[in-house]
Amino acid sequence: MNGTGVFATKDEIESMNVSLNLPRIMICGHWLESPLERAHGFALAHGLPEIAGYYGCDLRTGEFVTA
Repeated sequence: MNGTGVFATKDEIESMNVSLNLPRIMICGHWLESPLERAHGFALAHGLPEIAGYYGCDLRTGEFVTA
């Protein structure tokens, strides 16, 4: 993993932790956001550029990471 130097807020980390424990649910033919998609969205909201694939997040430190 490569660190980005950009960090999630406490609320964002909590949101990602909660989503890890939720089952994947389909509503009206669409899957709810996965934990990885949520982390990627938060990373983009913090100003990181779009990349091929997804950003992840080290939930211990809150740092957004790439593969």
